[in-house]
Amino acid sequence: MISSEKSVVFNFAWEFFQEFEQYITLIDFETNLFEDFSDGQFLDLFINFKMDNKIVRIGIEFKYPNKKKNGSNHTETRQKIINDIKRLDWLVENKKIDIGCFLCVTNEKNYIHVANLTKAANFLTHQGQKYNAKDWLPFNKKYKEQVMSLTDIVFDWKYVSLKKNKYCIDDNKVSFLEPIFITKESTHN
Repeated sequence: MISSEKSVVFNFAWEFFQEFEQYITLIDFETNLFEDFSDGQFLDLFINFKMDNKIVRIGIEFKYPNKKKNGSNHTETRQKIINDIKRLDWLVENKKIDIGCFLCVTNEKNYIHVANLTKAANFLTHQGQKYNAKDWLPFNKKYKEQVMSLTDIVFDWKYVSLKKNKYCIDDNKVSFLEPIFITKESTHN
């Protein structure tokens, strides 16, 4: 089992580089692309990818809520997940990157099933949750930026099953979120 989010980022970057080395002109961790945006100034992974004699700038944000002895702070992490997606939207809209990608893996079902939330109830990540293109993404006092989604966003978790009306992770494994891509050119359905 991978121990931390930084390990997930490094392993992903390593595998990506091994697969696409001839197309990569730059791969960088913790790239400073924000001047003033909630939850930090750094993008987890930045890649310059050569495609059709052109450089495509790819920004990737990762989350790895990992239950060890105790669960992660679900309320805070749900907000951080949505905020990372907002950050990618902002970077694409402001032409800092061409493609944004959000990746998440977790071993905690609390991100996957619908719950009765009392805090940050509009920051939703459960199976099937959808935010439509041109909708305002959730914000509050802490994650204050008001960002309109450039694309349709769907939370489609892999390796989950519906058991007793609750989504659960299959066989005590981990669940991977289908990558969420943010682009300006088109809307994904």
